[in-house]
This record gives sequence, structure tokens and C-alpha cells, in this order.
Amino acid sequence: MRFRLNILLIGVLLVSLTAISAAFAQNPAETSGSATGGTVAPAPAKEAPAAAGAPSTENAENEASAIATKIEEARKQGKDVSKAEAEQKQGQAALQAGYKAEAAQHFHRAKEDLGTM
Repeated sequence: MRFRLNILLIGVLLVSLTAISAAFAQNPAETSGSATGGTVAPAPAKEAPAAAGAPSTENAENEASAIATKIEEARKQGKDVSKAEAEQKQGQAALQAGYKAEAAQHFHRAKEDLGTM
């Protein structure tokens, strides 16, 4: 009788441990993505729609080189181009990362800072 009670107790303990370990599983197969046990968030859309009135994303690549030329011209005229340069650098970084809409917005602000808008 005592032997059966011990076996029953061991069985209950094993089932409990299995249930507890399943409840605390941090890395299920369908959501695994990191070595630390977390889940991976979906990547942001790179071609997010631009706000109304924002510059077209197709022109972002062309604007990148035009902004650099306008900054140089403004510098030769003695204008402060620090804000425009900062926007141009941020636009270049966004463009290289594939965020064309964001890049176009930075280039637009750079042109506004230069007074060419």
C-alpha cells in the first residue's frame, strides 16, 4: 500500500513539474527569435505612407544630392547652414536605412532651413 502511495505521489509531482515548466516557457517555437528568450517584434514598414503635403518618396534620392549643393551655395554666401546640414545628415541616414519617406521629410526641412522652399 505504501509503495503505491509513493508511486502515485511521484506521478503527481512529475505532472506538476511538467505543467509548471510549460507555463514558464519563455521561448515557444513559433515566436522564438533571440538567445535571451524574448520574442521578436515585427520590423517596421520601410515605405510608410507620408503625411499629407509631405514630399514624394520617389524624389528622396534626387533631393539628397541637390541639398548638398544648396548647402554649399548658402555657405559661400555666408549663411548659417548648421541646421540644414543636420537635417541633410539625418536624411542621408534614413535613406541608407531604406526609410525614404522619413528621408524626404528631413530633406524638406533642410530646404526650409536654407530658405529655398
